[in-house]
Amino acid sequence: MANRGERICSLPLFPLPDVVHFPRTELRLQVFEPRYRQMVRDLQGVAGGAWIGMVLLQPGWEEDYEGRPPVYSAGTAGRLEHVELLPDGRSNIVLRGDFRFEVTEEFGDEFSMRPYRLARVRRWTESTAANDDRELIVYRKEILASAAQLRVDLGERFEFGDGDLEELAREVSTEALVNRFAAELDVPPLRKLQLLAADLPERAQSVQSILRSRARVLDLLRPFRHLAAGAESN
Repeated sequence: MANRGERICSLPLFPLPDVVHFPRTELRLQVFEPRYRQMVRDLQGVAGGAWIGMVLLQPGWEEDYEGRPPVYSAGTAGRLEHVELLPDGRSNIVLRGDFRFEVTEEFGDEFSMRPYRLARVRRWTESTAANDDRELIVYRKEILASAAQLRVDLGERFEFGDGDLEELAREVSTEALVNRFAAELDVPPLRKLQLLAADLPERAQSVQSILRSRARVLDLLRPFRHLAAGAESN
């Protein structure tokens, strides 16, 4: 179970309407808004590394996007691993998900003196023992089995990038594996946020349930695939 104690730190926030970042996963973003360009400039070269808090905007954000539209409290702190500055002032960045958090308080403009949002957050950490939990080991095997079946059924439409499942199974922890699938699932952002906020065993169970349901649907449709193939050839 995650430890949701009083480990408080401060982070710059990067709110987006459709992105949920997960620990142990890589997130690539292009930064083009002036306030976030400034954020990247401020964080470059910070001694000991720098982190950005990725949070999800709540519905209705369009009405006050230039200000401080409400965000959901759960998020992920991503370590800034790479910055590519572009000639027009934009930048391509790579974040490596480090830890989950809950926003406890935002700094007002009069305190932050920066164009982007800053907040105090309470850090959540997964128990290292959780990766060896018997239940999680079962979920891990089931996730990989369901993913392998989906890869066979979907072929090029398989939605988990170009990563090799066998290599993924050998090289990453259970947390990293579960989060990789959670990040790449084609589900609404709010559903991903629910996965992020759940403790690792519940997250693993949910990811497995989603994959298994999709595999079952494809299995039910298997007898009718020749009809779809025939329609495409007409």
